[in-house]
Amino acid sequence: MELWHAWACPYCMRVRVALAEKGIPYRSREIDLSAKPPELLGLNPKGAVPVLVDGPDVVVGSLEILEHLCKRWPEPPLFPARAGHDAVVKAYDRIDALFGPHIPKIARGTPEERVQALGAVRRSMGELDAEVPGSGFLLGELSVADLALASVMAKLPPDWRPTQLGFEGLARCERAVMRRPTVREQTGPKLAMAV
Repeated sequence: MELWHAWACPYCMRVRVALAEKGIPYRSREIDLSAKPPELLGLNPKGAVPVLVDGPDVVVGSLEILEHLCKRWPEPPLFPARAGHDAVVKAYDRIDALFGPHIPKIARGTPEERVQALGAVRRSMGELDAEVPGSGFLLGELSVADLALASVMAKLPPDWRPTQLGFEGLARCERAVMRRPTVREQTGPKLAMAV
């Protein structure tokens, strides 16, 4: 199994966390998004990552990859049965809709775009905050929706995290998810590998 990814990409973070949570070994094909190798374009003509090559299967897109992994390796579940597959997908898509358009502007936008994006993120946090259950996980137990949110939080400046902005529900969620070693390892700064 081979994962084509970029370290800082939030969509790739989600897949790496799922692979780590499930203990699935894979070959890492980390790429520079500014110099995409021709092999990647052969797998995904759009040149987007993540891309998972699992034997003859080439799976493109974070949600599609997460669903593929969870079908092949159902344990531990990241689409909890109690919540239901459709509810997990709906929560995952909602996270993307609320935060996804703003993350690139926070990371690479002009100062004005960055301020606007951070304001939009704050409004999105306000919309989601009261819905977080006491467990801290968006759907009561760890799911791919939590991985989506963790990847978004990892891309925010530290002073724009829920705990700093006073969003108690999302702060609870951030603590519950970021407490997991797999999440910290796969969403944090890339550590240099020992030679």
